[in-house]
Amino acid sequence: MMGGQSDIWYATNIEIIDYMDAVERLQFTLDSSVVHNPSSLAVWITAEGQTVEIAAGQTVQLD
Repeated sequence: MMGGQSDIWYATNIEIIDYMDAVERLQFTLDSSVVHNPSSLAVWITAEGQTVEIAAGQTVQLD
């Protein structure tokens, strides 16, 4: 039932570890209004109830 679903991320163990490492490397300003992703992977976070993609190397204003 779960196979072939477009809304499920099918990942290997190392892909999950790499993604979690990228999430941990996110750099936030003191007031969390800006986030920078120094990694080579895009990551997604929830900010103010919205899902936000932070592309590799991108800096995003959150408010």
